[in-house]
Amino acid sequence: MTTTTIDLFPKMVGQEAAKRKLRFFIEGYERTNIVPHLLFCAPKGTGKTMMAREFARNLLNPETLEPKSYTEINCATIRNLRAFVEQVMAVHVNNNMDKTILLDECSELPKDVSMALLTILNPNSTHTNTFSYEGYDFEIDFRKTTFIFATTEPQDVFHALMDRLERIDLEDYSYVELAKILRICTPEHISFEGKLLSEHIAPILRGNARDAQKMADHIVNYVSRKDNNKFNKNDWDKLRNILDKLPFGMTKIEFKLLETLYREGMLRLYNLAAKMQMSRSAIQNNCEVYLQKLNLIEVTQNGRRLTKAGEKLMEEDEI
Repeated sequence: MTTTTIDLFPKMVGQEAAKRKLRFFIEGYERTNIVPHLLFCAPKGTGKTMMAREFARNLLNPETLEPKSYTEINCATIRNLRAFVEQVMAVHVNNNMDKTILLDECSELPKDVSMALLTILNPNSTHTNTFSYEGYDFEIDFRKTTFIFATTEPQDVFHALMDRLERIDLEDYSYVELAKILRICTPEHISFEGKLLSEHIAPILRGNARDAQKMADHIVNYVSRKDNNKFNKNDWDKLRNILDKLPFGMTKIEFKLLETLYREGMLRLYNLAAKMQMSRSAIQNNCEVYLQKLNLIEVTQNGRRLTKAGEKLMEEDEI
């Protein structure tokens, strides 16, 4: 006898580790109607909000077998605890209603709201809790109300609140996964030459699914001007030039840093900042992270310098 595994996340490419963890929680919910308070953490463009939506879609009302009602709230719109109570609790938390509430960009929550959530997200043995605030009284049944959270800045989430949450980390997409996203996002009548998607286009997308979707739109626009539906390496070179795309999708500032180190050799951070006319913190936060990830620069006690891969890239760019 063979069993068929249902794909619970048909809209999501990759992220297999996160999917395994979420399947485990969904299976537990099917038995108990309870899930942990989840926190989706991911770089921008890697699909944290979509993954949260897909997870919520699998939380079914046990009576109707339909997905529970779902609401997304951007935490940047919540200015204080009163606003949270009036905009979130009073509107969406109701024991007569099954609801999943996503608090997106939860690193933006004011501290008084984070403190209140420490109380709210601390149920008793019956999976219920109460919360009161200035005339409002709420009875929360966590078999009906599910809170989930998402952020691109987990280090900025209130540490005590972080301890209440089960963290789900999403990763940058591989070139193969980005190629699959590109293929999904372009009409079937467009054909691609060989491994063009994975070997030439995916590397400039910075591991980002949102950038892959935008690039698919650019490709569709480009092909619509041709007299055929084929997209080859020559087409890609032309489109990349039109879009002014640098190697690996680097920004002009990141590429300028490489050019500076290629020209000057090893530089201490303060010297590099002076030559680029940038602050040291801007270089560390906005330039170095991605270049180190690509193994194009190395940071030592003596300063910054290109790696062999970085030198090779700059030599090829000169040719």
